[in-house]
Amino acid sequence: MFLADNKTFSLDILSGLEEYAIEKARDSNRYKVENAVNPKYEIDEYDLALIEEIYEEIKFIMATLGYKLENATVDLTGASILHTTRNGISALGVYTGDKFDVLEGSEISMAKAVHLPKYNVQRKELLANGGIVPENGKHILKVTLTFNTPSGASDFVLGGSTNGWVEWKNAEGKTLDELYRRKE
Repeated sequence: MFLADNKTFSLDILSGLEEYAIEKARDSNRYKVENAVNPKYEIDEYDLALIEEIYEEIKFIMATLGYKLENATVDLTGASILHTTRNGISALGVYTGDKFDVLEGSEISMAKAVHLPKYNVQRKELLANGGIVPENGKHILKVTLTFNTPSGASDFVLGGSTNGWVEWKNAEGKTLDELYRRKE
């Protein structure tokens, strides 16, 4: 599936790449890793540079397909963090231009059902598996979730049917709509 500069990969490189990719997926806090067999391969220090180079190329290709592989917290360094505080809920998110991430630690309003049934199902699943946890009378998100639209993200957080382009604001109070769609 992946060829780089006509390189041939030894079994050691492939095993090391598998171990490295699984470790990165776990560290990213974006995906649940359901690998039944954990590789027991020790990455040789001489192979590490090549493995990292190949992984960076794979990461770039996967990002063009809409799959982010980097750590969710590392993403925040250059990103503009947005918030919504309606109905006593405080949630944080990041818009990447094509996806919207609701960040771990955000509050979720469980008092109102979401207009789209799939988000109600997702909320129930997260409550059941510890992705949303009740704390001090509030429901706290324990994972970072990615949505296809800002409105999907705000619907999930606030319940009902919302317009994410006006719900999400930066620290200066500018809406996502003002920041991305109404640029002068």
